[in-house]
Amino acid sequence: MRDRRRDHHWADLRAARVPHADAEALRRCHHVVMRDGVPIAIDVYVPRAPAPVATILRQTRYFRSIAPRPPFGRRVVRAIDHNASMRRAFLAAGFAWVDVDVRGSGASGGTQRFSWNPDEVRDGAEIVDWIVRQPWSSGKVGSLGISYDGTSAEMLLVNRHPAVRAIAPLFALFDAYTDIAFPGGAHLAWFTSRWQRFNALLDRNAPHEAFAQVAMMLAEAQWGAAAARIAPRAVPALSWLLGRILDGVRPVDGADLAALVAAHAGNAPVHDHALRVTHRDDRQSFGGLEGTIDSFSPHAFAADTRASGAAIYSYSGWRDGAYAQAAIARHRALAGHRLTLGPWTHGGRLCIEPFAPTAAVGFDHAAELIAFFAQHLRGEPDRGDRKPVHYFTMGEGRWKAADAWPPPPRETRTLFLADGRLDGAAPAGEGRDRYRVDPSTGTGPRSRWRGMIAPIAADYPDRARRDARLLVYDSAPLSAPTEVTGHPAVSLQVAWLDATDGVVFAYLEDVAPDGRVAHVTEGVLRALHRSPARTFCRADAALVEPGAIVELAFELLPVSYRFDAGHRVRLALAGADADAFAPVAASTLEVHRSRAHASRLILPVM
Repeated sequence: MRDRRRDHHWADLRAARVPHADAEALRRCHHVVMRDGVPIAIDVYVPRAPAPVATILRQTRYFRSIAPRPPFGRRVVRAIDHNASMRRAFLAAGFAWVDVDVRGSGASGGTQRFSWNPDEVRDGAEIVDWIVRQPWSSGKVGSLGISYDGTSAEMLLVNRHPAVRAIAPLFALFDAYTDIAFPGGAHLAWFTSRWQRFNALLDRNAPHEAFAQVAMMLAEAQWGAAAARIAPRAVPALSWLLGRILDGVRPVDGADLAALVAAHAGNAPVHDHALRVTHRDDRQSFGGLEGTIDSFSPHAFAADTRASGAAIYSYSGWRDGAYAQAAIARHRALAGHRLTLGPWTHGGRLCIEPFAPTAAVGFDHAAELIAFFAQHLRGEPDRGDRKPVHYFTMGEGRWKAADAWPPPPRETRTLFLADGRLDGAAPAGEGRDRYRVDPSTGTGPRSRWRGMIAPIAADYPDRARRDARLLVYDSAPLSAPTEVTGHPAVSLQVAWLDATDGVVFAYLEDVAPDGRVAHVTEGVLRALHRSPARTFCRADAALVEPGAIVELAFELLPVSYRFDAGHRVRLALAGADADAFAPVAASTLEVHRSRAHASRLILPVM
């Protein structure tokens, strides 16, 4: 009997597989020359099919393919190519597959002035033009990808190319400001700094150094400070070993790879640019182009995306940074398209359930995506249940379907902050909690934010210990199982006694009768951006007056979670997350919980 607490597909879809050697034998490497003479490197895989076939296009910034060194390199390349099994499944299902090094990366020429810039977006249309001219092409193209590659798929629709009929942005941002760089207006500096470092190593054609850095992130997630202490010696040693196995990006025959790579030295340093941003509309120069963070955010191009007429599949996981929020925002902005939200970390390789060990994913992503693209590129029947929304309820271990997100709650339950408690009754008297912000507190090396670069289990294993340094409010034990599905929210009446700005992190947690604590979801808001309009623009920003009470009202990241009977709902509040976010202020925070200034947690209960 299968484990109901794991994430097996609701319809039990399974994709056919082909041996890796068969897929490799079909590869052809090319340079496709763009309108301005820049060569773009592509790998083409064509199935052994008697008729023209639809094509899946993946455009990446992270090397379309790595060249191995004998005798062990081929095996290592297969292990780190997380797209290999997906590609093989699509080939077995009769699709062609094209991998692309975007402009300024890998074995392609040019410079990347900023991510998903107009030149890069236009390149996508020219690559589609090349695909549909090939004798093996049916003239229909779909695009998918994880993270950066998923955003590339979405931005491809800006071209409104008639051949592009369907896309699936997987575990990908929709709004670069709120979904990754500045959630709640707070700078996710850990990510932007590591991402810049990782990209810079790839741009030097040094994947052995880049993957050594990722390996140390995984070691830190597993062994904590002990791994950090050995990193200065371990990273160079591991880089040397990987350098004996990996030969850099796979070149295109006849091309001067060194000259192409040299041009990548001018690529945009993303973290350096992020350090100059506080507001969404802060402008700066990107290699001669003026713009803001919205210049490369898909949400700013939603009108073009809708006008393309392509089918869109939004797809993410509850522990995937803020990308479940991104998938939902995309689904809402581009009404009528498919949405799936699972119990997954970034990339969908790990399944997270409360009070249970992290497990390998049980859901067959390839089968689900093949069914989607077969419907929209080949006209095959819909293999699903015709419900546009599917979501997994953690704690219950069950897939559910809905006509829209969020599904309507049975009730909106309000719990007021009391003296260390969450209470169903509004406060009748006075009350406040004074908290000295500890700038060293954080979510640790196994958070949803650390998993955005490395396949880290975002299982928050030590919340009970970390909560001892936070402001904590617990409900009474629940009398019955309680499902929270949707967007929990907080309305906090707060004051900073010695600062004109601050940030509040709010963690929704599940406290078991034996004292174990499971992370459910979280949210963050910087006081500077507390305007109800929530534009994060300069005109709506306002500092706080020290000692003045202000309201911080914000949604936590979306979730579907069942609290068992006898468990308690916990709200934990912090003023810093040193493991992920840049500090805003270290000061004394007051949380008010009086009749005149009531703070509350709002839960959508099914």
